[in-house]
Amino acid sequence: MKHYVEISGMGKEILIFLPGTGWAGNFGVPIANALNEKFTTHMIDLPGIGRSEGLEGVVDMTDAANWLNDYLEEHRIKKVTIIGHSLGGGIALSFAYNYPKKVKKLVLLDIGFAKIERFPVQMFGSVGYFLPLISVLHRMFGQKFLGNETQESSNNHSKEKTEEEIKAQCKSLGLEDSEFMRHAIVNQQETTLKGISLLLALYRCNMPKILNKLEVPCLILYGNRDGNTPKLQNKIKRQVGRIKHSNITIKELSGGHYAHVSDVRALDYLTSFLE
Repeated sequence: MKHYVEISGMGKEILIFLPGTGWAGNFGVPIANALNEKFTTHMIDLPGIGRSEGLEGVVDMTDAANWLNDYLEEHRIKKVTIIGHSLGGGIALSFAYNYPKKVKKLVLLDIGFAKIERFPVQMFGSVGYFLPLISVLHRMFGQKFLGNETQESSNNHSKEKTEEEIKAQCKSLGLEDSEFMRHAIVNQQETTLKGISLLLALYRCNMPKILNKLEVPCLILYGNRDGNTPKLQNKIKRQVGRIKHSNITIKELSGGHYAHVSDVRALDYLTSFLE
């Protein structure tokens, strides 16, 4: 289906949650539960990275914004609050920029304040060294450059995880081994070739440039990389410090890319901003 969604809550206002790469929309369950009296939360799988149908061709982040707008139009939703983590935050940012009248408030979880590095090795491993070339060839030769999607890969079923793999992944993400995380890890989604095309669109996007033109109120929660090298921590601080916009509120969390899960202050910041 074009949009795979799980809905939670009983509030009058509509909240959309968009997860990061590899996660199902229901990675937003803790947020939905915390806000369920005020909001009805629509947790949507990302296109091509989950159970939502992938976008066709060589896409950009405006295409992703249009994909989200199609969902709002289909369900006759006039105005929303959007929370997005990582790639989901990139889509949320693009939507808020392209459709500002449809957004009440925007929350970005560890995304938006920095353009993805030219060689994003920390994010993509050794593939990051080749990403500039991959991006150019993808734009030149189109989606066929990535290969042909098989029926098996397009089904988006994640491989079954062992007990050891679940514990190791919680540890690598710096997150508590909880019932929620176990369910999220078991429910992780494979990235199809159409999903890779969307990731390349985010790689090419200058998010700080868009952020500084934003017309809607925005909260950024970012992980300070506590426990990482001082060099990385200082780099994050410099990137965040460059964001100068009266519409944007920035809050530091203790942790890494998933600090909104591990730092209990995140839900307090969210609740206060969305009041």
